[in-house]
Amino acid sequence: MPLLSEVVRYKNLLDIARQLNTALCMEDLLHKILSSSQEIMAAEVTSLFISDSNTGELVLHSAAGISNKDPNNQPIRIPRGAGISGSVFESKKTSNICDVQNDPRFYRKADDTTGFVTRSMITVPLINGDHCLGVIQALNPLDRPHFDEVDEEIFEGYASLIASALLRLGAQKRELDDSKARQELELAREIQRSFLPPDLRILSTCQVRFAYFPAHEVGGDFYFAHPLDKYRTLMGLGDVSGKGVPAALTMARATAEIKGLLRELGDDLGAWVSQLNDILAHELHGGRFIGLTFLLADSEHETLKVCTAGQYAPLWSDTRTWNKAICTPQLPLGIMPGYTYRSELFPLASGQVWILFSDGVTEARNLQGEDYTEERFFAAMPTNLNGAHTFESAVQGWKNFVGDASPHDDASLLMLDWRGQAPQPTLEIECCLENLCTARAYFEKWGKYAGFDDIVVGQLVLACDEATTNIYRYAYDGKTGPIAFEAGLEDNELYIRMIDQGTPVEPEKLKGRDLDDLRPGGLGVLLLKQVFQTVDYAPQAIGTILTLRKTIS
Repeated sequence: MPLLSEVVRYKNLLDIARQLNTALCMEDLLHKILSSSQEIMAAEVTSLFISDSNTGELVLHSAAGISNKDPNNQPIRIPRGAGISGSVFESKKTSNICDVQNDPRFYRKADDTTGFVTRSMITVPLINGDHCLGVIQALNPLDRPHFDEVDEEIFEGYASLIASALLRLGAQKRELDDSKARQELELAREIQRSFLPPDLRILSTCQVRFAYFPAHEVGGDFYFAHPLDKYRTLMGLGDVSGKGVPAALTMARATAEIKGLLRELGDDLGAWVSQLNDILAHELHGGRFIGLTFLLADSEHETLKVCTAGQYAPLWSDTRTWNKAICTPQLPLGIMPGYTYRSELFPLASGQVWILFSDGVTEARNLQGEDYTEERFFAAMPTNLNGAHTFESAVQGWKNFVGDASPHDDASLLMLDWRGQAPQPTLEIECCLENLCTARAYFEKWGKYAGFDDIVVGQLVLACDEATTNIYRYAYDGKTGPIAFEAGLEDNELYIRMIDQGTPVEPEKLKGRDLDDLRPGGLGVLLLKQVFQTVDYAPQAIGTILTLRKTIS
């Protein structure tokens, strides 16, 4: 390989600069570096050493002219500071040696490993500011005894291009790795959320609310609410040891096991938890365990069974005062197979709320480094609020305390808003002014059962009373006639249906007055639309079906 003229070498250097910027992977980049450098330097061998940030060694990533592997097919490594390459790496200064064999810094193991004999060598650091990425070497020039000053200048320029290309490729790789990691975490988060119920579950006897604040994209806290039959509902809140994806996978396994074991849950909650523990103790590895508190609500017997397994006992309130349920502490699940769990029995009454919380709530810290603590949480619980507002206030109080402090653990809450047996679903009366009080009582029961506060219940009763009065006045022309009411909870909504047999309504003629028109009457339609999200008139051959729907939030 004859030595190219200086002008041609500089021209080739510019061409190589463009080529290095088009390399899309490390292998492609190294191939371009070594093949072009050997030609530019007219050398027997060129080699590239890149620093291993973990060990401090210089690793021979690629070489043109010799093997870059030892006899065991492992990359050749130069110990930190050893050899001429190590000296150049640490000093960040070019070294041009005419007689390598007599240089005391020469690391002979590389030659011994490859069988190559190094006579003269030029070594240039790959510099990025104050940081050295590695070194590039040219060994044994062709058609001349050693490398000269022009070789040094060209090789230093080449090394600068290589450093820029390595930095660009490293940045691209980090960006791709970060993007892939974000995609994987997002996928893990979606998988985790698929195992969790919505933030509000409205069941036949209760409402269950959840709040979850993971410390990372995915975490180990979880919760569930499973109706077992028309009377019983099993709920729980758990905390898996550890964080991140491993904890999320353990959570997914635990929720699947709980769901698969539901059919075997009889009257003894403790025995069922003991069975679940034996399964998890066999499946969980690496010292993992799960703290979990179970609630088994029974509307037929108006009781609540509580089983704590390495997790806090619940708080409960009758809306006037808050109490701590007294429960026997027991081991977390998955630690000891054969452990016997027991449950505690509590009476249930309509209007009670029960709250479960993970240690991420009470151990959360504010910017001053103070823990929220169980005592602070208990003292901050509100009274004289309905279930929805109670939960909202509890969560907001915790958020206000933590402020902008970074979370160090997952935090989650579950609230059981116990409603008990539903009111009678239907009511049939004669539509007249004397019977409106019976209808009002029916509306009030369903408003309270749906969990609305006293103000909203009052608005609901007033709007329904106006609708019933309008049916009496217009559908029956001020005379008595039959009217049937239906009510229930459906798709997180309270619906109330009124069915009369009077003159069918003409929806296009229903127009409510403006509020600034201060005359008696004519506010029924306006009230209905203010109170209910959906107001639907369905005229029939005889009579009209009016369906009202209000969202429970």
